[in-house]
Amino acid sequence: MSATYLHTQKDAGFVKNIPRVLAVVYFAAVAAVIVYLWNFTQDRYITTASFKVSLQSGSGVEAGLAQLILPGLSSSGSTDSQVAIGYIQSSDLLLDTEKEFNLIEHYSAPTQDIVYRLEPDATLEKRLIYYRERIFARADELTGQTIISVDSFDPQLSQKIAASLLKKAEDFSNNISRSVADQQLGFIQTQLERNVNRVDELTDEILKLQNEHRFINPDQAINASVAALHELQMSRLKTETELSSVLRDSPSSPKIGALRSNLRSINEMIDVETAKLSGPEVDRLNQILAQFKKLQQKLEFATQLRTGAEALLEKTRIEAVAHSHYFSVIQNPYLPEDVALPCRPYATVSIIAIAVLLFFILRALTHSVVERT
Repeated sequence: MSATYLHTQKDAGFVKNIPRVLAVVYFAAVAAVIVYLWNFTQDRYITTASFKVSLQSGSGVEAGLAQLILPGLSSSGSTDSQVAIGYIQSSDLLLDTEKEFNLIEHYSAPTQDIVYRLEPDATLEKRLIYYRERIFARADELTGQTIISVDSFDPQLSQKIAASLLKKAEDFSNNISRSVADQQLGFIQTQLERNVNRVDELTDEILKLQNEHRFINPDQAINASVAALHELQMSRLKTETELSSVLRDSPSSPKIGALRSNLRSINEMIDVETAKLSGPEVDRLNQILAQFKKLQQKLEFATQLRTGAEALLEKTRIEAVAHSHYFSVIQNPYLPEDVALPCRPYATVSIIAIAVLLFFILRALTHSVVERT
């Protein structure tokens, strides 16, 4: 045999041994994964809690029909549930929970479990990603419930964290509902106070005007003044008639002087009463009447606004109660007794099954490559 033939046979034998070597390495890696699963992974305990945010509104018939059409969503504030889920997964709440339960120390404690533990010096972003994989909430669209799930290495810690999140979610939901109602009521109360103060101010101005000019209603004062002016005018007409008659019949009668004096007095009184009724001065009755009417109109308008604000305030209070959000705890977190993760028997069978299937696929590909070389 030539040297070239021997060398070719040697290369062919080496190439044929490559699949065997790869198979040994492959199954050694699979065995290492299984050994790690059974000996190094830390036991994890999962507890759950559930709640429901309900909106008390609508009639019973409407609620029943809505329940048939959309189960779990008719009486439940789905939007509020989503808001609660967002709050539970928020960085603010997770970081507060981290400080409260010292999560960095807990999740980084199992040093041998390098796959599932948290690095002690992990950055903020990595810690949040880690926490959200183990502390999260989800919505069950069928029942309308929101389910909180907590996964940790200690069953008591899982229960404590879930209970804390449930309480904080309840406080958050109640605070949002109360805050919206308080904002609406606060705005209306502010408007009501402004209208009440305006009514009081206008009432004081009317009282001041009445006390200053010593009357209750300027209409009455004007009517009295007009009546007095009318009487004076009638008296003047009578006196003028009598004076003309005396001058015609008895030009030298001593009554002429008295009648003329009386007529002058009547004219002066007419001038006085006329001056009271009108003129550019602010103390004239027509000016006072216009001012009084203007204040009355403003007072009536302010009173209507106050009445409307009072009715709106009461209506808003009733609606706030009718549309209140009710946080109902469906399930409190329990103390887990069994190890939830990892499920070692199931995981082992799955790893072996997938490994064997993948091995035959790789073997077929390897043989096809070797045969072509």
